[in-house]
Amino acid sequence: MTYSIFDSTGNLVDAFNDRAAALDCLAGIAQAEPESAGEVFLIAQDDDGNTVGETVFASSVSVPA
Repeated sequence: MTYSIFDSTGNLVDAFNDRAAALDCLAGIAQAEPESAGEVFLIAQDDDGNTVGETVFASSVSVPA
């Protein structure tokens, strides 16, 4: 599985092989740039490049206090 973070224009921000690391990065983006949290999202892709699961927006990720 590949976990990719994209912005609203479709630019790849970062990609991970570990879901937890990808979610940590997404939460970090939400914390650093809260005004952009609704425009940055995570998708999971299988080994064939097919999207699996639901899209996760940075605005929906819990941000540590």
